[in-house]
Amino acid sequence: MADSADPHRGAAPVVVAADWGGTWIRVAAVADGVIVDRLRQRRPGPLPEQYDAIAALFGRVTAGSEREPVALGVGVAGVVQQGVVGTAANLGITDGTDVAAALRSRLQVPTYLVNDAQAAALGVATRWPHGLNAVVTMGTGIGGAVLLDGALVPGLGGAGDFGHVVVDLDGPACPCGGRGCLEQLVSGRVLAEAAEALADSAGSPLLMERRQSGRPLHAGDLQDAALAGDEAASSALASAAFAFAAGLRTIVATHDPDRIVLAGPALAESSWFGQEVRSRWTAVRPHWARTTLVHVPDDEDAALLGAAAHVLTQSP
Repeated sequence: MADSADPHRGAAPVVVAADWGGTWIRVAAVADGVIVDRLRQRRPGPLPEQYDAIAALFGRVTAGSEREPVALGVGVAGVVQQGVVGTAANLGITDGTDVAAALRSRLQVPTYLVNDAQAAALGVATRWPHGLNAVVTMGTGIGGAVLLDGALVPGLGGAGDFGHVVVDLDGPACPCGGRGCLEQLVSGRVLAEAAEALADSAGSPLLMERRQSGRPLHAGDLQDAALAGDEAASSALASAAFAFAAGLRTIVATHDPDRIVLAGPALAESSWFGQEVRSRWTAVRPHWARTTLVHVPDDEDAALLGAAAHVLTQSP
């Protein structure tokens, strides 16, 4: 008598992907490049609680699956080298931490880490399958990645960590150990802090009014204030855009890519800040540079799909 057919034979493996950012932790079950289920929660403060949050979300997104997940892929907002996160200031990691081992001990599945911006870059790589491309992401911090013909160029793990390009030798100290790093001068966090400072100093009537609602101000509020004609808000955004353009110069000088892919809503061509960045870039770009700037719409799925894809290139 023939054995009964295995209903799961040949089925795409289920991979759990996590996008571990400075503000949110997103976790999804992925099969054959398609998200089957997803959940998210705000990132807790202490690192052990962040591990526990990922483990709990892992359990919830796989609870209804008939197939056991084969691995966990994590895009983490920090420099990753063979599962060790060297620094992830926005997550509270300032020295080498074996994050992969900590998660494996909780979940008992193979766990693979990649920088979150590198994961997002892999998620959008199919749009530009040829040439050398640099990706710059702007969220809570600044991240990035380098792609050659659609494949990640990781270096020893940290290639494309553009948030730590130094653009001001006398700039503010960075948890990475340097001073004047790009993400200390322009990032979602920095622009939100600028909005709060203007509200505190009565430098912007609109921001003072919004502060009265009781919610924290964010980068979008600063842009709204600039659009409303607040000169102090416009000046803060212009200064940040100048720093961002300096970072773009460094990327061109070191990589000379076909294009720089900008990711994040603040960098859209339709946003006040995005327009200011392009204006500054036009003014300061090297005369020989042929690199073009393109923007991809905000897509939280990109990092999840990229982290899942990373697993499939790493698994034995």
